Amino acid sequence: MEYRKISNTDMEVTTITLGTWVFGGDCWGEVDDEQSMRVVEKAVDSGINMIDTAPIYGTGRSESVIGKALKRIKNKVYIATKCGLKPEGRSIQVDQSAKFIRQDLEGSLKRLGIDTIDLYQIHFPDDKIPLEETLSEMMKFVEEGKIRYIGVSNFEKDLLQEAVKIAPIVSNQMHYSLLHRDIEDEVIPFCREKGISILAYGSLGGGILTGKYKEPPKVSKRDVKSFYYDYYREPAWSKTCELVSTLKEIAEGRGVPTSQVAVNWVLSKENVETCLVGCRTEEQLAKNVSAMDWKLAEEELDRIQKKYDQVFT
Repeated sequence: MEYRKISNTDMEVTTITLGTWVFGGDCWGEVDDEQSMRVVEKAVDSGINMIDTAPIYGTGRSESVIGKALKRIKNKVYIATKCGLKPEGRSIQVDQSAKFIRQDLEGSLKRLGIDTIDLYQIHFPDDKIPLEETLSEMMKFVEEGKIRYIGVSNFEKDLLQEAVKIAPIVSNQMHYSLLHRDIEDEVIPFCREKGISILAYGSLGGGILTGKYKEPPKVSKRDVKSFYYDYYREPAWSKTCELVSTLKEIAEGRGVPTSQVAVNWVLSKENVETCLVGCRTEEQLAKNVSAMDWKLAEEELDRIQKKYDQVFT
């Protein structure tokens, strides 16, 4: 099992982090809280030592589930959560004001049942609130002992440049997968230059890179597959299926699930310290967790890149 250090921290984290958006039950269909708690326990038992969540996931449901599970866990586990999103009717609004993120923080601490959050992240940039207001308040959280380190999420290069002048930013959580590679041009080079770790989410493309879909799934308008990932619609669907066929061939040759190939491709990239992988069931967790035990060979990485270039360029 491999551990990687989040830059400028004492956090040595496993290369897979348990992502818990699915526990909220709002955008991924119905979930069972007891089952979710079992997934948390099994993840930690399997060696995973960081859990990532957010108060917006199920309007606190994900954090509450994790808080209950933590009472059963004896092993040390790092907790990463986020701030600054709030539901308004059927939409989600960004609010990174000092007042709201303090409210968000206190709610997270209570639901998680802990005194200190290891990594506290701005969930999305807020173009209405000065970044200095948000980060200055987060610095106060550090001084108060309520959080240990400050991270950001979904920050492009220009905002990162502004942020590092205000506060010590240790990480940037970004959407990154074989199908979503925007951060390669500017974000990854800047993070490498400034010593900011990348935490990758969406590495399985909302499930499509697991290879389990033979045809586009029928989903509701509230399902994340219908609005967040465009891979389930043409022309992206057919192109993605071609790429997935190569991942499947590599997986079959290694005797591992296809999902592990997709995750390991992301982990092969410089500055990516961990992949957030969401698991609804213990079976899904078992398929993904052993991705920490091996790496793609150079020839396999080259083969994936050639297929990607053939299909998408």
